[in-house]
Amino acid sequence: MKTRDRILQSSLTLFNEEGEASQSAVDIANVLEMSPGNLYYHFKGKDAIIRALFDDFEHEMRIILRGSRGRITSIEDNWVYNYIILEEIFDFRFFYRNLGELLARYPDLAVRFRALMAEKRQTINNILDELSRRKVLHLGPRMGDVITDQILSALTFWLSLDVIEGGHTEPGTLIHKTVFAIMALVAPHMGEDGFDIMQAMLAHYDQMVN
Repeated sequence: MKTRDRILQSSLTLFNEEGEASQSAVDIANVLEMSPGNLYYHFKGKDAIIRALFDDFEHEMRIILRGSRGRITSIEDNWVYNYIILEEIFDFRFFYRNLGELLARYPDLAVRFRALMAEKRQTINNILDELSRRKVLHLGPRMGDVITDQILSALTFWLSLDVIEGGHTEPGTLIHKTVFAIMALVAPHMGEDGFDIMQAMLAHYDQMVN
């Protein structure tokens, strides 16, 4: 593995496990058993590492968001798709666990994060519209907007809630729990088959977390 990639991988692990704010470039160098000077040759300090990690996250998330077009045609597809989004966010979870403070310290990243949120919002809207068009869901535009807001909030703050509650939930369980909470938002709009679909999803959720 190239040194640059090793630095990013080790930094991501360190930030995810111990938080980003308390770490310095020297801490990262120590984890890598590397001199600070060698680290500085590749990245001009921790800020440059954070921006490079955001580049990776942004790139991967946009691939996921843009890959949804025309492919989410059922409730089952939507479950899997939400799981993929949450899994990607979890891989870069340090961004989300202290989101307000981090974006305040990096205004340039705040602009890019808002743009990513806008694309995420549009993707959610498009999926709900497609499921409504196929009669999988029965949503009017106003209710669609409300549910979009709720799903976007869940996708953004699920890790913050876990931190507030102690942060001890096993990762797979936490992701499945959040997916189920998102799917429960659309359950009342599934029509006559909604109850049976939710029972099937509940059984799947119980199987995944037990």
